[in-house]
Amino acid sequence: MDNISGVNHSNPRQEVLALLYRYSWGYDSNDMALLGSVFSENGSTGGVVADTSIGWGPWQGRQKIVDELSAIRCSQRDRRRHVITSPVFESVTDGQATLRVYLSLFSYGDGQPPHLVTTGEYVMRASSRDGVWLIDSLDEVLESPF
Repeated sequence: MDNISGVNHSNPRQEVLALLYRYSWGYDSNDMALLGSVFSENGSTGGVVADTSIGWGPWQGRQKIVDELSAIRCSQRDRRRHVITSPVFESVTDGQATLRVYLSLFSYGDGQPPHLVTTGEYVMRASSRDGVWLIDSLDEVLESPF
């Protein structure tokens, strides 16, 4: 186990889940260096709100992802908490994984108590390069606008 990341490097499932957790912590704490560290150099991300024309991305490349998500994060007056649950691995090997999880997105701030603003799911594809797992794509579908 790595004392810095808390990841057991012999278990690909734990390592892949840890990527998504670090992504969430990076966004929620406005630590864009942490958020960027989970994406491959040519990674991509984007999303939609189901049954609407609302969407973002897709953004290609680590720096573009960081820049765009940082701009969104800085435009939000409230603070977000991404809660990741119910992971299902569609495939996993020692070098590649596809993961599906549920997202519950909470908000707090501006005198409001924490409350659920939307739910949805992430589909993530990750791969290991030289023993380091990175996100190749992270696609989001939210169930309602917020």
